[in-house]
Amino acid sequence: MFDGDFDLIVIGGGIMGACVAREASARRMRVVLFEQDDLAGGTSSRTSKLVHGGLRYLEHGAFGLVAESARERATWLRVAPHLVRPLPFLFPIYRGARPAWMVRLGMTLYDALAWFRNVESHRMLSAEQTLALEPALRGDGLLGSARFYDAQMDDARLCLETALTARADGATLETRARIDGLVRQGDRIAGVRLGAREVRGRVVVNASGPWLDRVCDMADGPTRPIRKTRGSHLIVPGMLKGHALALSAHRDGRTFFALPWRGMTLIGTTDLDYQGDPAAVTCTAEERTYLLDETRRVFPAAGIGTGAVIAEFAGVRPLVYAEGVSASQVSRGDLIIESADGLISIAGGKFTTARAVAERVVNRVAERLTPAEFPSSRTARTPLVGGRPVSREEDAEWSMRAKGLGLDDAQTTALRETYGARFGALLNLAAERGPGGGLHAQLPWIGVQVDFAVEHELARTLEDVLRRRLPIALGPYRRDPALCDAVADRMARLLGWTPDDRREHVRRYLGA
Repeated sequence: MFDGDFDLIVIGGGIMGACVAREASARRMRVVLFEQDDLAGGTSSRTSKLVHGGLRYLEHGAFGLVAESARERATWLRVAPHLVRPLPFLFPIYRGARPAWMVRLGMTLYDALAWFRNVESHRMLSAEQTLALEPALRGDGLLGSARFYDAQMDDARLCLETALTARADGATLETRARIDGLVRQGDRIAGVRLGAREVRGRVVVNASGPWLDRVCDMADGPTRPIRKTRGSHLIVPGMLKGHALALSAHRDGRTFFALPWRGMTLIGTTDLDYQGDPAAVTCTAEERTYLLDETRRVFPAAGIGTGAVIAEFAGVRPLVYAEGVSASQVSRGDLIIESADGLISIAGGKFTTARAVAERVVNRVAERLTPAEFPSSRTARTPLVGGRPVSREEDAEWSMRAKGLGLDDAQTTALRETYGARFGALLNLAAERGPGGGLHAQLPWIGVQVDFAVEHELARTLEDVLRRRLPIALGPYRRDPALCDAVADRMARLLGWTPDDRREHVRRYLGA
């Protein structure tokens, strides 16, 4: 074994890499994380925004995955309560589809696999009760529904805050840092190469998600470790009163979701094999038609057409490689692969279980180093930096300070829910520089959040701020020129952009 600059080098700043960095730094390892773009810049900001047990995995007999997912859902609710919140679901039962007894049995099993740690156990509802809760649902043939709970998250910010928690524990985070090669010492990998720069590390973990195979090709690893599938989503006007819906597509029987999302409705997801560049993935016309057709069938009076689509996005899942099954049947489980020259790669997994996967990975890293040197895992019990409990007195003080800065109740609530225990740090910056005014009359976000994103959250492009630090790119004002100009102007001053730089950043964002 050789001595490196770091105990652990992590390649990839999605949720898996962020969780590995957090796990390792919490256990006192010297950690550096390299991300080629922005934290959560790939799949980890393009999910269904759910932390869930995986109800549909029961159909494939993945009971272990469901049990682990339910346990980890409870963990995320505990360590990041400002970013992960309970969400009630309805599973409608229609004549000619799954019989009620089968749904009831599945729900009972779902509760049992969670060891009854669900927010609430499921309840069976009549058709009348179901329509009273969500009147936009198609009533024709409706027999009733099952009501159960999962959780909803802000995926980009949850990934970001996981990485920031690692940084608070001593990890180094480097974004816009693309790995060009691996450094070897003898027959073992001893670090990474970024252009002419070499960084040494005792262990290297490849958590690069859809780019996993590119890094594996640099090592003596498997040539096809992952099967990439595309998942697309649409955001349409609000149709739901407060419940999410788990629905069966008429065309192929797949489960898809209609979810309340910031006053709108999020529809998704698709599941198709994908062979292109993960950075260039988009929702196709075929997927858009599929999702709109299924949505209109379930919400016949909503009038949802192509023109009603507010935003759309797609991501690439890096699933464990499998042949002979459809994309939707590929396991969502994880596989930890160790190459002959020592590279540890993480294939598969899902956002919900990323912390547990990271714990297993770092256990393996510790075994390679000096196990007695590093304590056992504590990430399941330790809040993220914004997730620590806030006292009533501290919360009251923040409300008074926010009011003194001219923020209204809606702004204060939105900022508290976004930053959690970090709200105080944002208020400190607002007191120093002024809140900066609202970015848009219909949105709660304020100018100083741009400064905070640049100076405290590693934002470097317009898209970093508008898509991943704030949810503006997924809403109706995503192309508002005054809003884009206001954010670009603040970023230009902070980052020293020239007028040409600023125009290019706006052009790239609007063209995305």
